[in-house]
Amino acid sequence: MNSFYFSKVNLPRAVRQGEDLRDSLRHYVTERLLKIADICLQHEEDAFRKEFGLLHKRYANMIFIVTEAVQDVNYLIKSIVTWATDDFESATTGAQRDAYGLIGAELMKIIKLHQGQ
Repeated sequence: MNSFYFSKVNLPRAVRQGEDLRDSLRHYVTERLLKIADICLQHEEDAFRKEFGLLHKRYANMIFIVTEAVQDVNYLIKSIVTWATDDFESATTGAQRDAYGLIGAELMKIIKLHQGQ
């Protein structure tokens, strides 16, 4: 990821005001990732949007599992950031690069909001 994606981070208010990391991630899934996925997947004729939406949906599912089934959310969400970074570096399409770049930057911002709690 690079400064371009970090400059694009604009998290919903509920994410920024979450009680803890788990709460913020729950809001991030429902109010950001799934909304983007739903909107993009309505445009099946647009290959970029379709792929972009599917990638957001995939990460939403991963993060949802982390928030609901894992005790140590902090550790595993940092692993997901690492996976997003690896995915970004090996992206072969613009949709992949943009999706992984944005998701990784947004997750880093959320983690930073809750450091020290």
